[in-house]
Amino acid sequence: MKSVFVDRFSQLEELEHVIRTALEWVNIRDTISKSTRVFIKPNLTWRTPKPGVTVTPPFLRTLVENLLPLSQNITIGESEGGQSCFKAEDAFEHHGLYALQKEYGIGVVNLSKGQHELAVTTVANKRISIQLPSLLLHEMDVFITVPVPKIHAMTGVSLGFKNQWGCLGDRMRVNQHPIFNEAIVAINKLLKPRLCIFDGTYFLDYTGPIMGEPVRMNLVIAGDDVGAASLACCHIMGVAPLAIPHHEVARREGLFPIDFAGIRLNRSPGEFAGRKFRLRRAFINYIHLAAFKNRLLNRLFYDSPFADALHEFLWLIRRAPLVQRFLYGKYGPGEAKRSITRD
Repeated sequence: MKSVFVDRFSQLEELEHVIRTALEWVNIRDTISKSTRVFIKPNLTWRTPKPGVTVTPPFLRTLVENLLPLSQNITIGESEGGQSCFKAEDAFEHHGLYALQKEYGIGVVNLSKGQHELAVTTVANKRISIQLPSLLLHEMDVFITVPVPKIHAMTGVSLGFKNQWGCLGDRMRVNQHPIFNEAIVAINKLLKPRLCIFDGTYFLDYTGPIMGEPVRMNLVIAGDDVGAASLACCHIMGVAPLAIPHHEVARREGLFPIDFAGIRLNRSPGEFAGRKFRLRRAFINYIHLAAFKNRLLNRLFYDSPFADALHEFLWLIRRAPLVQRFLYGKYGPGEAKRSITRD
């Protein structure tokens, strides 16, 4: 039986207890032992901590400290920003990963470096080939994904499945956006996450992955199944789960449940619902959305002789205040605008 845990912490001091209880609920001791090689994939969508955008450093530290008594063999990793918009090492420093490495001896790895290899699986009876780090395919026993619950301008939501997009080390992974729904399910089939634990300190509303309104929720949502944990998040956010295209693809692959029948819950996710999270795209999102869905436009926008000029043009014209407002709406601009589609 799949297990999902949802609970709130009111003070930071309570976070340790809630995460420890969540791990007990999903029977983590049956999954991790002293010899287990554990990989943690946090959401580090930007170089510095941003509420609702990146994992909060206290959450990640508390999770690591709860896992260390089970296994000392822990590695945390993330890839470069899409199109190399920032270095993973910058995100590691600002989110406290190097401090954890120094204090506890954990591994910290940039997934854009090191050996990659072509891994193959099938999705919707189609053969999907994905370049993934050899480290994740052969040298880890338990994969733990740590997403931040978000509305996402391109994919509807960014939850348990979407977080693994950052395992693609290729700086031009944007070229695979036109097959995103099948590709993200393929990545999850290949990496087989064993635990999904959401940092629900903040959720992001309206226009993620980087722009949007952070909403303080102080929630921990954990599951021993990515689809079941993501289903719980959808109920909390008021999002129709199967209206999200990659969730529907995952459902057809047997990776996303249609309801909570047969899922062991500590509390009903509906108890934590209230605010209805809604996608409200800015004008700039529609430009990127066209390239996200269409292979020809994707190549023109990201991987053609005109790509750099197009991006520089958008960057230059947005300096005018009225253009800023028109392109980005109420949540822009800011330092992250150059990389709105980094993942």
